[in-house]
Amino acid sequence: MSTIKKRSSQKTKTLCISLILLFSFDLLAQSQDVVIARNSVYAEGTSHGAYYSINYDRIFRLGANFTNTYRVGFSLLNNAIALPIGLNFLKGDGFHHFEFGLTVVPYVENYQKLFSAGSLSDKKIYLIPGAGYRYQPPGGGFFFKAILAPVIFLDPPSDNFWKMDGKVYAGGSVGAGISF
Repeated sequence: MSTIKKRSSQKTKTLCISLILLFSFDLLAQSQDVVIARNSVYAEGTSHGAYYSINYDRIFRLGANFTNTYRVGFSLLNNAIALPIGLNFLKGDGFHHFEFGLTVVPYVENYQKLFSAGSLSDKKIYLIPGAGYRYQPPGGGFFFKAILAPVIFLDPPSDNFWKMDGKVYAGGSVGAGISF
């Protein structure tokens, strides 16, 4: 009779230890959340202004309704320099996001003469309020975005920056890179 109690006791202990290990592994698996890739570096091509730029994009706020990002870019063309900066709002979970935002692109032609005497460089501004699609995996990897936007072009005369004649064009951009 004591042999039967020992076997029953061993089976009970083995079952208890197995259940404890099973639940502890399950709890460990649940506690390992995906780390959100907050940084992206990408090349972007646009229809107006600086036709390409290299950009850095950073998620600075993960919200319940929207995720907010900022971007800073750089473009150097033959005789012009552009510095796109923007604020974006993302809606969506997982890999696919609806994106809308505002990008301001200061654009300077003859940038080599920007700080020389006289008004030798031509300063322009592009305002781009856009909406589109962004593919960005939460854990990082390939990054893609496509935006459609009206492009508001402001070209002030060299002698009076605040006297601007505005023009509006239909435009868009496509960007691809990596998020980490």
